[in-house]
Amino acid sequence: MTSLKQRLQQRLQEHWLTHVTLSNNQIGLALLALLVGLASAGVITLFRFAIEIPLVELLPMASDEDYEALTPWLRVALLLSGGLILIAIFQPLSKERRSIGVGHVLQRMEHHQGYLPLPNLLLQWVGAIIALLSGHSVGREGPAVHLGAGTASQIGQRFGLAHHRLRILAGCGVASAISASFNTPMAGVIFAMEVVLLEYSIRGFIPIILASVAGAIVSEAVFGAETAFVIPSLDMNSLLEIPYILALGLAAGITSAIFILTIKQFQKLNALPLWLKWGGLSLATAVVGVLLPQVLGIGYDTVNDTLAGHAVIGSLLALLVCKLVLTAWAAAVGFPGGLIGPSLFVGAALGGVMGQLSALWLPDYPVSVGFYAMLGMCAMMGATLRAPLAALVAMLELTANHNIIMPGMLAIVIASMVVSEIFNLPSVFQVLLGKSPLTQTPSPVQQMLRNTWVAQAMNRNIACVDRHISRRSAELILQEKPEWLLIDHEKALLATADLAHVLTADAQTDDIDLIAIPADREELGQIALKANLQDALDLMQDSQLQWLAVYRDSHCQHCVGVVSREQIEHFYRYQPENV
Repeated sequence: MTSLKQRLQQRLQEHWLTHVTLSNNQIGLALLALLVGLASAGVITLFRFAIEIPLVELLPMASDEDYEALTPWLRVALLLSGGLILIAIFQPLSKERRSIGVGHVLQRMEHHQGYLPLPNLLLQWVGAIIALLSGHSVGREGPAVHLGAGTASQIGQRFGLAHHRLRILAGCGVASAISASFNTPMAGVIFAMEVVLLEYSIRGFIPIILASVAGAIVSEAVFGAETAFVIPSLDMNSLLEIPYILALGLAAGITSAIFILTIKQFQKLNALPLWLKWGGLSLATAVVGVLLPQVLGIGYDTVNDTLAGHAVIGSLLALLVCKLVLTAWAAAVGFPGGLIGPSLFVGAALGGVMGQLSALWLPDYPVSVGFYAMLGMCAMMGATLRAPLAALVAMLELTANHNIIMPGMLAIVIASMVVSEIFNLPSVFQVLLGKSPLTQTPSPVQQMLRNTWVAQAMNRNIACVDRHISRRSAELILQEKPEWLLIDHEKALLATADLAHVLTADAQTDDIDLIAIPADREELGQIALKANLQDALDLMQDSQLQWLAVYRDSHCQHCVGVVSREQIEHFYRYQPENV
């Protein structure tokens, strides 16, 4: 009875492993995507509460962004104490352990197939909370991307997902995090595909959409249906504004390029000790915060004021410069905060300045300052992150106004082209990752190989045999007509035809040594069934091998097939429908 129960459990586990976690079954992946969407949104909700509740309950602030209500000395004390705590936490850690944020997610997606370590995830949680509580000029969306992707990756690892599915699941976590942060589910989907996965595919769209919807549901259930910003009625009054919109796109592109170039300059500080570059950032933020408290924290209250047309041009210019410099410094030295929110802040300030300048030049023309502030936000986001479609969709969802699509497209495209074509700059995340080959956009063939399960190209017609076999055993093996013989414990592969030739040539031999008989044997490496074809090719390249044995688990106890370099090349050359 016990053995029957064990066999049933083993069969159920193998069925789950093969048909849900490893195969291309979309229903199983969709269910996991829903789970990931809810879990990631739950983590983001707790993350927001961990920031907002202490600020409102323990400090004399009307909201979690009301740093203007604090006395100058309290602002300085908050910033310096937060900086000291972060230095004490991060200083003893190695460079790998300190890696957090969107850059960390991109690196793990490219080089580690979506495996995000739990210690880095916890460090991101703690570090971002301290940085935002103390008022540093960073955003919460970058950490949210890491938290969402990390939560999804941990769930995928617990379920034993294959590599090509784990990457998609991590993208689901990103989409849920963006959706829960801004209450923009469509933008969450596009951001995950455009920035993190770097591809668009039907296989990825379905689970990512489900996860993003789940994130939006959690966000609305907890925080209500309002978006991250208070958006007034915005519209373009006349086609005569198009030249000015083009000028705004040009200004946003130049500002985005200055932001990226400033980050590259501040990266030179990375040769200094951590305590010096982070301590200097906290001290500089404290000095600025005494004079301009609006620059502290996320700053969405100032963005809302700009959208409503309440900010004045002088303060907007000062805030633009200070926010850009402080955020660039923080991003360049790996400070535990994000730059997506600050880029929106800088874009809103730029658009507000442009809107008010137009009102000064044309006092009789009805200009909406909020309209230009919104265009500036999305143009800055699209150009800085190299995510124009995500920026456009975010603008549409935030405003719920289709009339803003055409001017938004103009501003975003012009700004993006200024950064990429005139200044020849990559996205800000590629700059933060440096010139590593890991930051290069994968080719279509690489994308196809990463999204293809190794089982789809492997040869299952094999037999696992011992080195020494009897003639009777050899005859029984040949009756099964396997194509290849995998010699256990020898890491060698033998063609069945060679064994048949030996039996025919020497009818007297009873004990056969499969290593000693004349034959062309192939040396084998080992790879888990979770792997994708890109993993297999990389392992072959590193090991200088042509063949790999594919095992059901990482312990290499149950071989399910073999795959060769030639089979992989044949697969992607003659099966274009898989691309």
